[in-house]
Amino acid sequence: MAARIGDEAKAFFALINTYLRTRQRILVQRAFSFARQAHGTQRRKSGELFFIHPIKVASYLAEYHLDGEALAAALLHDVAEDTVVSIQRIEAEFGMEVARLVDGVTKLKDVTEGIAKGRQLTREELQDATLIKMFGVMTLDERTIIIKIFDRLHNMRTIFALPRHKQEQKAKETLLVYAPLANRLGIWQVKNELESLSLAVLQNKTYHLIKQRLDEIYQEHLITYHDISGEIYQILLQADIDVSNVMLAPENVYTVYQDLMGKGASFHDIDRTIRLVVMVNDWLECYQAMGILHQLWRPVPGLFDDYIAVPRDNLYRSLHTTVIHTSGQRLKLRFRTPVMDKVSEIGVLAKWLYVGTTNFWTKGTAQRIDTFFNNINENIRAEPQNPTLGVKGVVEDVFRKQIHVYTPQGDVVELVEGATPIDFAYRIHTELGNQCYSAEVNEVSVALNKPLRDGDRVSITKRSSAQPHRAWLDEDLGYITTTYARSHARRWFRRLPEKVAISQGKALLQQELYMLGYPDFAHEQVVALLNQKTITTLYYSLGKAEILPTTLATRILKSKWHEGQSHTLSNVVFSESGEQFAIANAHGHDLSLCKSCKPRPPDSISGFIRADSRVTVHAESCHLFNPNRLSGRIIKLHWGELAENDLKVLTVCVDVYDRYGLLFEVTQLVKDEQINIAAINTYTPRKGEVRMVFSMEVIEPRQLVRILHQIRALANVYAVHCIHNDSANDEDDDSDASLKTYYFD
Repeated sequence: MAARIGDEAKAFFALINTYLRTRQRILVQRAFSFARQAHGTQRRKSGELFFIHPIKVASYLAEYHLDGEALAAALLHDVAEDTVVSIQRIEAEFGMEVARLVDGVTKLKDVTEGIAKGRQLTREELQDATLIKMFGVMTLDERTIIIKIFDRLHNMRTIFALPRHKQEQKAKETLLVYAPLANRLGIWQVKNELESLSLAVLQNKTYHLIKQRLDEIYQEHLITYHDISGEIYQILLQADIDVSNVMLAPENVYTVYQDLMGKGASFHDIDRTIRLVVMVNDWLECYQAMGILHQLWRPVPGLFDDYIAVPRDNLYRSLHTTVIHTSGQRLKLRFRTPVMDKVSEIGVLAKWLYVGTTNFWTKGTAQRIDTFFNNINENIRAEPQNPTLGVKGVVEDVFRKQIHVYTPQGDVVELVEGATPIDFAYRIHTELGNQCYSAEVNEVSVALNKPLRDGDRVSITKRSSAQPHRAWLDEDLGYITTTYARSHARRWFRRLPEKVAISQGKALLQQELYMLGYPDFAHEQVVALLNQKTITTLYYSLGKAEILPTTLATRILKSKWHEGQSHTLSNVVFSESGEQFAIANAHGHDLSLCKSCKPRPPDSISGFIRADSRVTVHAESCHLFNPNRLSGRIIKLHWGELAENDLKVLTVCVDVYDRYGLLFEVTQLVKDEQINIAAINTYTPRKGEVRMVFSMEVIEPRQLVRILHQIRALANVYAVHCIHNDSANDEDDDSDASLKTYYFD
């Protein structure tokens, strides 16, 4: 064991001697000796001397020419955790900079009253507190997280010495935190290895199946690679474009795994398209080379991405296109320069490996890293009193895939994929979020819970009298997807004075009862339903958003769900072999299973309405099922329970200030909730206003609550309410407007 440490040390010092100055080499030598003595004969689970780990981490960093302070901290990073040496001692021996780096990387062992509020934290809380500490330090000095990433890399490379439950815990944490961190910092090589090693722990059989298939595909591609790459060289050389390399670019195992899981496909369905990287001298030649090949080989529409003009959030820059080769084979082509290629592999590490070389570490690259760290800081500060929410905000809002949207002035705003106009508003400014009234995306009015797409131009209209809606906090409605925005919205309600909260809570309860069609429902009954002590505490909890209006409405509806008209939800259908299945949303149609695809749970299914009104149930993957060709005769179906369930028939009135497309938006929301509309009545009680009356078939209370609140949030909708009787128009007999009625099968 000692001999191995000697070999590792010899290689390590030989490497740092090639780039570190004398003062820094002495610092590293001192840290090496100090850590070696502190760890002594400690051993890892594998049986090897513990000191092998810190020296390996330091060696990884030395490969990218990190400075002496970072290397010293890497050598010392476990000393404060696993020995009697304190951070104060490290600071005294090696200075404040090294001590700060070590402290940022070190795990928390003892939890003080200030963090734990007088008690020991759970394992999850301890992890969150550790990450909060690490995130806070890394935003001041990115070397902290670089050390931690390579610390995790070595631990994952040696993980199989740990007990099984520890392996799974570490692998999940790696996928949740460390691989996304490596990705956002542009360290693509390490990110890929962390993901693959984690998958090998969590889904070992799947990992090896995908890897084997990718190896087979790679060997197949080698057969055509030489011919096609030769063509590319020749074609571009004739156009005076100097091609430095054409490389095969195999897919990453974990990327393929995610793609297959997203599609519900098997490893037999792995994309076999050959991927080639064409390396040219500068960014202009990337565009020229792509244009020349587009003239010869037909590009596939919709499969072009310009990550040179708009780099990815992980510093990646390249042109992507897919073409049809003259042989009929599809080719995925990526055009980039050697600098782009290297930065895509090592990202922020280029700052040290190519120190002083502006081509590799530009001002724009540095700004993108600063933006990333600023986003982490903003999320941590959003909930300073709650480490768990702070960590959740960073992991969910910052580490996940990002999109870039634009303000009306053209400023770029980075948001997590799936973010909404409200998330955008809060990212711009807290007050803009609080006073958000409506939104336009690409100059078209949209619902506030509509997910934004990369490249959207977003404009927010605010009103000084507006305030956040408590329904925004219901994650099920999709108005807010970022923890950052949700924290700021909650804070607004928490700051309400007690009297204001009680007053608003009472008004909110009355509004919800009106919307549900029970305006006379006794408030005392609601107190009992929600286990509140008094009416006042109920109003207060509603006003402070401690109880959400959607929760309130769902409880009330559940208590009344047995009343009124209903019919059986599920239809029973038999397979050829006599198996019995229940189908939901069939609306009384006679059913039969497609004899070709023979659908079974959990297949996604839809129905084709035949001329005789019977419905054939198809798996949506069935080759006979073509939604575009059969448009208008398709109904979305679900597997149900064999026990009977009741489906409620409800009348919903929607009052609006008329505008173009509003009826379509309402019906689209209803469709998205997979609610059947039996009939629609529309009429105009006054000029410029429209009342829409829907007859809906609703499965359960929560579904109705979602649709009522989503309709109410649409622009120009000023009232929504249910009617629990047979006449939808009794209260409007004085209207002389013409009535239009639409019936649906």
